[in-house]
Amino acid sequence: MKAQLVYRGYDGEFVVTELIKVNNKKREDLLREKKNLERNTRIPLVITFSRALPNIGRIIRRHLHTLHTSDRIKEVFLSPH
Repeated sequence: MKAQLVYRGYDGEFVVTELIKVNNKKREDLLREKKNLERNTRIPLVITFSRALPNIGRIIRRHLHTLHTSDRIKEVFLSPH
């Protein structure tokens, strides 16, 4: 799994760290229903997938400063956490 994620462009150290975190979690805890305490107010960006399209997320992140010049658009494209 690590090799496939690294091949897709993920940082190797990050992948190892996250896989260790996942392996340390108990299956029972993961299957237990969780109450969502935070309300998600994000607006989804729905587009038709095509392999021919460039990476939309990367384009949005690259031009986020331009998007934030409009107060209305700033509400839709919040800064990533």
